[in-house]
Amino acid sequence: MKLLTLKEKTTSLSLGDTQKETKTLILKRRRLMVFFVIIFLVFTIIGLNLFKNSQRLLSLEETKQEVNRDYEKVSVAKKDLQDEVDLLHDEEYVAKVARAKYFYSKKGEQVYSIPELNNSTQPSGNK
Repeated sequence: MKLLTLKEKTTSLSLGDTQKETKTLILKRRRLMVFFVIIFLVFTIIGLNLFKNSQRLLSLEETKQEVNRDYEKVSVAKKDLQDEVDLLHDEEYVAKVARAKYFYSKKGEQVYSIPELNNSTQPSGNK
């Protein structure tokens, strides 16, 4: 049996401890690297989702503005049509339109057709 001196014991212990410390340090570094990679991936995914959602939101806002413009046009057209419907319930207005548009006349009345002049058909001397 071999007896180890105190110096040899400490050297062998310190060498074993150094190897263990090196292994644990490498293990800690690997764990830390894996942790940072996972954190990086999570933040990358969150960032991409935020970007995608912001682009979608911009697109939806543009669509909303377009729909609002269309709604305003339709509202004006609806109001005009409703006014016309209200006028068509008035018998005097209907008779006036029928006389003007379809040349109907009252008994004893004569209708003369006068063609309307259009600005685009009039010859202009300055052209």
